[in-house]
Amino acid sequence: MLSVYSRRVADGEWRDYAIDNRDGMAVFSIFRRTHERPLFAIVKQSTEPSAEYALFAGPEQLDSKCSLSDLLTALESRPRLIQG
Repeated sequence: MLSVYSRRVADGEWRDYAIDNRDGMAVFSIFRRTHERPLFAIVKQSTEPSAEYALFAGPEQLDSKCSLSDLLTALESRPRLIQG
């Protein structure tokens, strides 16, 4: 997850992140600017005996997968900001 994040930071697209731990879930939020709402949030929900990963843009769930690598592939395939 951090390798995807670091590539987007190097490209100037993302600038900050936050990690939150809530009851039964962990949330990795990605920000363009520190004081804005997150562009994306990757949520891991623990359900015995496995976990589910979901990708959110604001309140909208964009995708969910059973593995983090599959969810990151889905995130990487989304349209990106191109800076000129």
